[in-house]
Amino acid sequence: MSKGSNTGFTALEVAVTLAIIAVLASISMPSFLKWLQGHRLRGAAINLTADLEMAKIRAMREGSFVSVQLAAGNYAVFIDDGSGGGIAGDMIQNGTERVIQTRQLPAGVSVPLNELTLANNRMRFNSRGLAPDIVGAELIPLVNSTGRKELRVNRLGNIRTQ
Repeated sequence: MSKGSNTGFTALEVAVTLAIIAVLASISMPSFLKWLQGHRLRGAAINLTADLEMAKIRAMREGSFVSVQLAAGNYAVFIDDGSGGGIAGDMIQNGTERVIQTRQLPAGVSVPLNELTLANNRMRFNSRGLAPDIVGAELIPLVNSTGRKELRVNRLGNIRTQ
């Protein structure tokens, strides 16, 4: 056998490299997961705010009620105009009332329905962009393991995120 230059890594070098990667991953993973959960919560609040604003604008454009139905893990926005035998303005999608948006909340993010101050977990905007069923500022909370975001909607259709 001739002595030549061997190329490649020894088993010891590979094992040490993998051990270093494992230690670095175990140190950084918890902070990454916390950041990811916080990002999902912020993203859900931004999406819900944008969808409520879109519902308000759509109600003005369509000249009809646009309703939002909230559930623990999702929500739906639909034109509540009574088409197809439905009842206009009842905040229930019936008949052939068109769904504008259905959105699933990100993993781990939910709406605690027991803290929601909207009647029957629903709200609507009229053709003037107002929320006629809201008396004061209504609370829409979003929660996950890292914290909570609160959306407040008032009678004038103003939406604030806290």
